[in-house]
Amino acid sequence: MRMDPLMTLLEEYRKSLKMAEVEEVIDLALNRPIAFGLVRLIYRLPITPNQITFLSLVSGLVAAYYLSLGLFALGGIWYALANLLDCMDGQLARLQHSGTPLGRLVDGVVDWIISVAVFTGLGIGMASLAGTAGVWYLVVAGGLTSAFHAIVFDYYQQEYLSAVRGEENFLTREVTKSQGEFARLQAEGGQPFRKIVLFLYLQYLRVQHRSQLKKSPTRQYPPDLFRQYNRGILRWWTFLGATTNRSMLIVAGILGQPEVFLWVVVVPANLYLVAMVLWQRRIQRALDDALHHQLEHQSKEVGVGL
Repeated sequence: MRMDPLMTLLEEYRKSLKMAEVEEVIDLALNRPIAFGLVRLIYRLPITPNQITFLSLVSGLVAAYYLSLGLFALGGIWYALANLLDCMDGQLARLQHSGTPLGRLVDGVVDWIISVAVFTGLGIGMASLAGTAGVWYLVVAGGLTSAFHAIVFDYYQQEYLSAVRGEENFLTREVTKSQGEFARLQAEGGQPFRKIVLFLYLQYLRVQHRSQLKKSPTRQYPPDLFRQYNRGILRWWTFLGATTNRSMLIVAGILGQPEVFLWVVVVPANLYLVAMVLWQRRIQRALDDALHHQLEHQSKEVGVGL
């Protein structure tokens, strides 16, 4: 039976996403649909996700340059382009089935470089216009806070994806994939730079993995139960994601008011983070109680059956 073209298109779009409920609202409403339309035009061409990532890097650096000149509107427009390209590389990798641990590493490093460059450019531009270096305190606080929010959201996002899919912990899977990729490169020989980068990434993952296991032993929850308790709160966690932070900076830059973005990130957003952590703890306790009752009920049923 032949699928309707619209249904085929929607199915392709769904496959280009991680999972709808873990995507940030601004991505679902704007960035992902636009990026998907562009990716669909090129994903059968010999264009790789890493090439898109490189274009994102160039756009991000151009944005940082304009921000350093105090041209916040131009900087915001170029940063919006970098953000769109950042959406495209992941979607292209998922549609092409060409994602690799090295590709994810490159994407992460590029995101880090762009963020540092943008906030550095922002600090230079704001300090130049204000005629004082005092604004650097606000810029550094905003940059570090924004990065921390993105890290926290990423942790809960990956935890949710792993639990709902019934998969291993994200870091465990990433270590396994990276080891396989590294072994393949070793067997093939050559490509020394790729092997060095992947080796360093693998060491980083192993340290993270050991640290996580020591601090919080993983518990396997039934996927449906975990989703039932965490789906709602995860949508609220997305408002601390990297894209939401970038979008606020883009809008503030285009309006010529980047300091508004910085104050929002440093004060209200941090209060929001505290509230989210407290809410997440309540949900975790409720989830543990539900799991306990479920296991207890199953144990009684087995006893009756015997």
